[in-house]
Formats: sequence, structure tokens, C-alpha cells
Amino acid sequence: MTELNAYRWVKYQNGVGAFAIVTLSVEPNQNNVNEIRDHYSGNGFTRQGDIEEVPKNGYESWKIASRKGLEFAFTCVDKFWTVDIIKIEGRAFTDTNPTVVGYTVIHAFFEKINFQLDQEKINSLEEFVMRSWTKPYQEMIPDFLNMKFEKYSIEK
Repeated sequence: MTELNAYRWVKYQNGVGAFAIVTLSVEPNQNNVNEIRDHYSGNGFTRQGDIEEVPKNGYESWKIASRKGLEFAFTCVDKFWTVDIIKIEGRAFTDTNPTVVGYTVIHAFFEKINFQLDQEKINSLEEFVMRSWTKPYQEMIPDFLNMKFEKYSIEK
């Protein structure tokens, strides 16, 4: 099991900030499949301005985006991995949205396995991430493979 160090991604561009913190555990998967396991235990929103940690129930758009980020990352590597998502933190609607979360998860995963995307791909992904704040802002789910957004809705 890898060390449980938090990975922090921050970017400020054209007056728009993006920020998230992700803690992952990553290990090779012996069954030749990629596996994602969630271990959320935060309290969510507690006070204005505080960093929010994803709880077991809620923040579904961030959870979906974290999986979308890993699904993209898995297509960039040739081995299979088991990823435990331990913690996701950010500030909803101010600096953190689902796309920012998904992108931070991509970075955290690549750091854990010592993999580097080429700079052109990083630039393209970061442009996509910063577009996720386009006004009027809507909470969208990122599709990193096709560089487009999907509407997020809570299905009942």
C-alpha cells in the first residue's frame, strides 16, 4: 500500500481559482482489473470558508468526478491498479467543483505511480478544467476522455 500523503492541486487563472486536496492509496491489482474503492468519512459543509471533506452520504457529483478522473487515468497506463479514495477536500462553489476534483484525482494517481503526462496533454486538461467555471455556472460532470461536460442531476 502506498503512503497516505494528501495531494493538493491549486490553480488561479483569469480571476478564477481552482483547488482540491485528495488522499489516495494505490497498489497494483493482481487480478488484472482496475478497481476503485471509496472510504469517505468527512463531515461535508461545516462553516462558511472552511475546507469541506466529502462525507459518506452526499457530494455525489464530486464522487462521480473522482471516478471519471481515475477512469481517464487508467487509459494512460498499461498496468492495472486498485485505488482507495480515502479523502477529498475542497470548497464547494467557490474553488472546487466536480471537474476540479476529477483532475486533482488524476494528478494524485499519477504521482502515486510515478507517471508523467506530456505537457501538451496537461495544458489541454487544465484548459478543460478552467472552462468548468464558465458562467452561468452549473454543476457538471467531466468526461476527461472526450473533453466535454455532462449535466449532473440527482436521480430519485
